[in-house]
Amino acid sequence: MQNFLAVMLMTLMASQVFAQGRSISGVVRDASNGETIPGATVIVEGTANGTVTDIDGRYTLSISGEAEKVVVSFVGYEPLELPIGGRSIIDAELQISLTELTEVVVIGYGTQSKKVVTGAIASVSAKQITSTPILRVEQALQGRTAGVQVTNLSGQPGEAPTVRIRGAGTTGDASPIYVVDGMVVGGIDYLNPGDIESMDVLKDAASAAIYGARAANGVVLITTKSGEEGRMNVTYSGYYGMQNAAKTIDMLNAEQYRMMQNEGARNGGLDEPFDLAQLPAHDTDWQEELFTKNAPMSNHEIQVTGGSEKSSFASSLSAFSQQGIIGGEKSQFDRYTARFNSRQHVTSWFNFGNNLAYTHKTTRGISSNTSFGGAYSSALNLDPLTPLTEQDPDILSQSPYASEPVLYADNGFPYGISTNVGSEIVNPIALIDNQHGEWNEDKLVGGIYAEFIPVKGLTIKTAYSIDLAIGINSNFTPLFYLNGSQGNLERTSVSKEAQRWFNWQWDNTITYSKKINEHNFSVLFGTSAQERTWENVGGSKDKVPLTDYDHVYIDQAQDTVANAWGGATEDALYSYFGRITYDFKDRYSVTAILRRDGSSKFGDNNKYGYFPSLGVAWVLSDEAFMQNIGPINLLKFRASWGINGNESIPRFRYASPMNYTRGYTLDGGYGVGASPAYAANADIQWEESIQLDLAIDFGLFENRLTGTVDVYNKTTNKLLYNPPTQPHAGIAPPYQNVGSVENKGIEMSLDFRNAAGELNYSIGANATYNKNEMLKIDGTGNANIPGASWAVAGPVTNTIEGEPISYFYGYKTDGIFQSNAEVFQHIGPKGEPLQPNAVPGDVRFVDLNGDGILDDKDRTKIGNPTPDWTFGFNGSLDYKGVDFSFLFTGTLGNDIFAGQQRRDLRYTNMPTDMLDRWTVDNPSTSTPRFTWTDTNNNSRVSDLYIEDGSYLRLKNIQVGYTLPSSILDRIGANTWRFYVSAENVITLTNYSGADPEIGAMSAFDIAIDRGVYPQARTFRVGTSITF
Repeated sequence: MQNFLAVMLMTLMASQVFAQGRSISGVVRDASNGETIPGATVIVEGTANGTVTDIDGRYTLSISGEAEKVVVSFVGYEPLELPIGGRSIIDAELQISLTELTEVVVIGYGTQSKKVVTGAIASVSAKQITSTPILRVEQALQGRTAGVQVTNLSGQPGEAPTVRIRGAGTTGDASPIYVVDGMVVGGIDYLNPGDIESMDVLKDAASAAIYGARAANGVVLITTKSGEEGRMNVTYSGYYGMQNAAKTIDMLNAEQYRMMQNEGARNGGLDEPFDLAQLPAHDTDWQEELFTKNAPMSNHEIQVTGGSEKSSFASSLSAFSQQGIIGGEKSQFDRYTARFNSRQHVTSWFNFGNNLAYTHKTTRGISSNTSFGGAYSSALNLDPLTPLTEQDPDILSQSPYASEPVLYADNGFPYGISTNVGSEIVNPIALIDNQHGEWNEDKLVGGIYAEFIPVKGLTIKTAYSIDLAIGINSNFTPLFYLNGSQGNLERTSVSKEAQRWFNWQWDNTITYSKKINEHNFSVLFGTSAQERTWENVGGSKDKVPLTDYDHVYIDQAQDTVANAWGGATEDALYSYFGRITYDFKDRYSVTAILRRDGSSKFGDNNKYGYFPSLGVAWVLSDEAFMQNIGPINLLKFRASWGINGNESIPRFRYASPMNYTRGYTLDGGYGVGASPAYAANADIQWEESIQLDLAIDFGLFENRLTGTVDVYNKTTNKLLYNPPTQPHAGIAPPYQNVGSVENKGIEMSLDFRNAAGELNYSIGANATYNKNEMLKIDGTGNANIPGASWAVAGPVTNTIEGEPISYFYGYKTDGIFQSNAEVFQHIGPKGEPLQPNAVPGDVRFVDLNGDGILDDKDRTKIGNPTPDWTFGFNGSLDYKGVDFSFLFTGTLGNDIFAGQQRRDLRYTNMPTDMLDRWTVDNPSTSTPRFTWTDTNNNSRVSDLYIEDGSYLRLKNIQVGYTLPSSILDRIGANTWRFYVSAENVITLTNYSGADPEIGAMSAFDIAIDRGVYPQARTFRVGTSITF
């Protein structure tokens, strides 16, 4: 693929165009007052040949004989196209720009002028998407869109980030739905960011109501490029980057570790395990061994666009590859894409077109953010005395090296194994080397549509789309021994599973638009039918004789018994929807929407739902009394209300299907047993999100300064929740509609753009405050929803009424005991010591309920993983071909559960912060003593694990240079730009872990650091050339 792209580029560069030229000149003025405009851009249409006006607004430009038009533009003014013809003097008068008002946004089943939009819609352009090299499309929203929080799950290649629009409004999946070219898709990892024309985020219920039952968590509308009328353009863009760890944690070295272990033994009344007079045999820095240096990533892409009066098209090919900073090729994501979009204008009353995309992706991943068996957590916890590989002949002659199927490194020696008895912590390099799994997926997403315009203003459209994916998961498990608790000592095995998704969607709409004098009407009515199916089949077999892990198949296994499995499921959604919009003079606007959805996920009692919305807007600045008032160009008020739904639960939970098992002998044959898969609830229904939005849009100083302020309140009722199975139940409980959660907040965005001569610059900022609160669970005030677990400590998050979803839940502490007297002064209501087993240096825990007993009843809120504020700011400038841009992202007011260190295990390594532990000589510290016999249970979940997770990150910085037209003309290119960029350059945070950005797909699991795979610091060089 990459060789193909290179050949294409060389072929294009070989086509040089030369033409005889001449010069044109003129003056650019402000049409409203006749004043000249210095710094205006004058460029030949479709080329990079241009210039800027001088201090008097004058310009001179050399053009080729083929030039037909010039485009004149300046910040704050509408661009102007002027024909050249035979003229040598071409003057221009620019109108003040109302770009913020005339910009068209996608609103679902149509578009609308931004001036008359009544809802909260945020837009990201193609330029913004491609300005920062990104792997996944969602990352383009991070730091650029108020009200949208994008959190990367980890630095593992290909992993989807968490996207939350106006907070988490559900206990289940709170991700928005994604609509690509009109089709609701299950995920967007198949998209090449370079194919996208725009992204529009429907944040309020009034805008999102057009998608009804699935819109409670917001809607992201993605429009891909379709080409336009004009000459054909061919663009190559590509980059190459190197990735490295942005931060490592200072851990104890071998001397410090042995000293600490001896001290822990003494404090526990046990013999010291190490003779410090002898030098340690090994001093392994596991982070140094773990992180891949200069892990490569690359992207190559060719786009061809063009069109005529009757048709237009856009096509592309791309190849992306990224290796991880942990595991290298064992943690790799590859994606190849091809796209072809077209539109045909057959007659004045009939159009048709298509959108077609194919993607092949390969994913290899490693275990991450887990207390047991994670690569990074193992690197942080494994002692430095264990060698990377064991090369001592005396040790190799002993168990387990001489008796167990240990794993061997490339140097021919076995990977080192910790000598700590019963160790749960394994050699992270051996763990990675032992992973032999791969996911391969082929995906086809496409659609065809036809538009009929029988009379002026009436458009009838039908569109049919499919989303087909076939994935194969391959895995091989060799014989291996990692430690006493992790190994496969009996037989090798191979497994392979195929999964198939097929979704189809058929939309039919009728739109009628009419203008009567200053009154504008538009009416939309439509139907939508969608069916989603999934099936899988898989098998496994043992005793594989081969060790060529990349070419192992089930038929090579020699066991006489094979395992097989499979299943299938489907669901459907059928909908009616309508929208009415009205505006008068583009000044007063009203939008009303109603959608009716019927879902097969719910039973007959609640199969259908109705989702209405209403939005109004008033452009106050268009009123006569607002004319010529200072710098105000735009002042607009918006208000909206609506109801959206959420159906994100497994299928058929209103009924209880049977599980069948063949597992016993009966009369010489096999018996089949049947049992209910789960308990049913025939009355479950949609989650229902009700949202109110009040907003102000403004533009000042000829719209150089624009901004928006939104205040919102979103309440989600009838929360869908599946309680955990109780040990005595024997069957999974049914889904229930249990309560309500509220998100309320304020969003602010501000953008400024200007020019000074040939210098163009812009700066933008956005911030969002959101407060999340569980209003009701079951109405009693006593119910709770337990959350995620850490190590062996059980749930570390909890949800109760009056608190946010999934707050951190543990014991409060009150310093460290300094003496035995303090231990016995820490008493309950009856005078008995609360912590009789404590000694000086142990943690003092708070008896919160005052009952004289330290137990789970004393656990309470100790932190909040949800930030109070999320924000971002960006800037750019360009001067004579040189451009510079930056992007900052951050959060404020959120906590992290720092669980990457297994404090419950005595033999693990520790950060150097532990050197500041409590001792008799160091009593003024918040770090308790270290002991092998923790009779006080200092490691229980408490606020000692909670750290401030706020951060400010320089997400991207980029410097580029665009070649001047004098060079481009010689090679026949329109533009050619080179750039260098860096990502995750600097992170300012008080968090002690490797990365404060810790997401999770579940609301109950966010910001728990069990050794999360950190994001890489990346440096790239890239280029883009258009012919």
